[in-house]
Amino acid sequence: MDAEEIRAIFKFSVQEKNIVSSFETQEELFLPFLLSLKSGGSWSYASEETKSIAVKDVITYYDEDSKTGYTLEKIYLFIDPEVIKEEGIVRRLEKCGTNEERELVERPYSITMKAKKVILAEVNPEIRKITIRELKKKSILLKGTPAYSAAHELEHLEKGEIEGIPLWNFEYIKQPAKNEYKKVE
Repeated sequence: MDAEEIRAIFKFSVQEKNIVSSFETQEELFLPFLLSLKSGGSWSYASEETKSIAVKDVITYYDEDSKTGYTLEKIYLFIDPEVIKEEGIVRRLEKCGTNEERELVERPYSITMKAKKVILAEVNPEIRKITIRELKKKSILLKGTPAYSAAHELEHLEKGEIEGIPLWNFEYIKQPAKNEYKKVE
């Protein structure tokens, strides 16, 4: 690592410290956000007094003409989250932490959560900017992958470990080969 890279890391760290302290909340509640930003995925944190979860959502913008695009990441940080409503059931495979294999779990298709504070960060790799703000809304409806992620992290806060049916309880079924033709245009 050269001196320029070390300076860039220090500069980024100072910005990070300043942005976190600007929200006037316990700094450790931002740990899920920082982990989501740096390592990807959704994360949770709990102490005896409080808890927080970060839930990531992604939107890809792609220009067919230029054949270029980028994926905008939205990271929601919920401080003291609470479920208002869940709807639907989606069965899915998830892997978590030190578990070796994925497990079958049931998650809601949509989840409405409220929190003491909801902070939204938008990470735009196209312009290399991280825009972060506290939302005035204290409840958010999440659908699909962000809802599954939120339910997963809430299960961590509630139970510690994720409980599911191990993959080895599945059964392989071999089907005969099929002649599949694709129409070429």
